[in-house]
Amino acid sequence: MKLLEEHLVASGWDKAVYLRPTLQAVHLPPEGKPMDRVFVQAWDEMNAFLGTRVPHLTVGFSFGGLLSAFSPSPLRLSVCSPWAQLSADAIQRAAAKPGWRILHGGEDDRVPPGDHLGMLPESLPLTLDPAGTHDFDAWMPRIVDWVHASWDAFQEAR
Repeated sequence: MKLLEEHLVASGWDKAVYLRPTLQAVHLPPEGKPMDRVFVQAWDEMNAFLGTRVPHLTVGFSFGGLLSAFSPSPLRLSVCSPWAQLSADAIQRAAAKPGWRILHGGEDDRVPPGDHLGMLPESLPLTLDPAGTHDFDAWMPRIVDWVHASWDAFQEAR
């Protein structure tokens, strides 16, 4: 996330204060812990970190994108997230709240788009970057462009 912040600032971004929590549930999950329990723990950690703050924008990469889909932010962005880890009901609940957008890399071999995008509602704004991979640093400038475009579209819709 630090690289995203650096690229956003370099591109003139001045719209948000950055909150960058390190969620132990995501970074150090216990071996063999069921994914639904990891998600609940990460959700609890994120909400404890946020307290009463509601960021204007939440961007989550991979597992963090699962969390961003449910964050209280009015604009929620998910990048290369493993949607197959969530139930269809959970995805529908996230999609019912406006302001959620998804970016996925066409060359992501860690979270292959064919395994994860099919369960998303067709109504969700989805961008597939043909050359994007799970190595986010390698295509961060394009991710930053997408964040800008998503923010602009969100502002225009308000």
